[in-house]
Amino acid sequence: MLDVAGPADVFAMANAFHAEPAYRVVPVSSAGGLVRSSNGIALETEPLAALPPADVDTLIIAGGERDGLVAAATDAPLAEWARDTCALARRFGSVCTGAFVLAQWGLLNTHRATTHWASAHLLARYYADVAVEPDALYVQDGKVWTSGGVTAGIDMCLSMVEQDLGRWVAARVAKQLILSVRRMGNQSQYSLTLEAQSGQYAELIDWLRAHLHESIDVERMAEVAEEAPRSFHRRFLKETGMTPRAFLETLRLQAAKVRLEAGDSVKRAARHTGFGSEAHLAKAFRRRFALTPLLYRAQFGHGVQA
Repeated sequence: MLDVAGPADVFAMANAFHAEPAYRVVPVSSAGGLVRSSNGIALETEPLAALPPADVDTLIIAGGERDGLVAAATDAPLAEWARDTCALARRFGSVCTGAFVLAQWGLLNTHRATTHWASAHLLARYYADVAVEPDALYVQDGKVWTSGGVTAGIDMCLSMVEQDLGRWVAARVAKQLILSVRRMGNQSQYSLTLEAQSGQYAELIDWLRAHLHESIDVERMAEVAEEAPRSFHRRFLKETGMTPRAFLETLRLQAAKVRLEAGDSVKRAARHTGFGSEAHLAKAFRRRFALTPLLYRAQFGHGVQA
């Protein structure tokens, strides 16, 4: 349901913030009528005959459970309508595992694409003609758009809105949806922080996030984890795949990016995330992202604060 409702809300809210309505969202199924989603909620849909292919600007295939995907992929009338529609549409794509349906219909051949990270290896295995990017939040390859799991469809559609109506409208929609920032397509579907918070150092990660502005060394981290420094370093590396120092810098960079995207100055972002100075933040930024914090803020920031 969220694969459908998330993008639909993005386009509906974009209409509210634009001078004139720019989108009309029409849920479509092969026969029309009520379609029950995996969470039990039914959605009213229009039949294929109600929407000629020439009338569609953007076609998005929602993801689903295995049985639903198989049913859609093997539905001959739906496949024929979708191929005709995609040939004429300005763009088309999928949310989450909807990429499997597009791939089965041959619409992702020779294109770069993504899907939910847990299913990406299957997409690559069964559809060799698709260049799968397993970690991408969403991928745009020409007129073909695909997104990762569930909420990544919101980010993908926000990017569509930005291309159509400008950054201001997309930013207002993101704010209305209470998103801290619109995520870019080349960001990973799952964050380092989220992954680490489910492991044995979950309490340490929570502590680090709350104390990023402080001076923290490996000894201090080991103390919080209640381990000897050498044992802590070895176990932390095995658990996270990163040294404690590298992990801490990554957390700080993530926090700095959020502040810059929100409009903080480079100086303020550096101070609140523990880099100590603009120079130290800039050095880490260039090493990790190949651009300066100021340029990052100019590209992705929603406003400017003193």
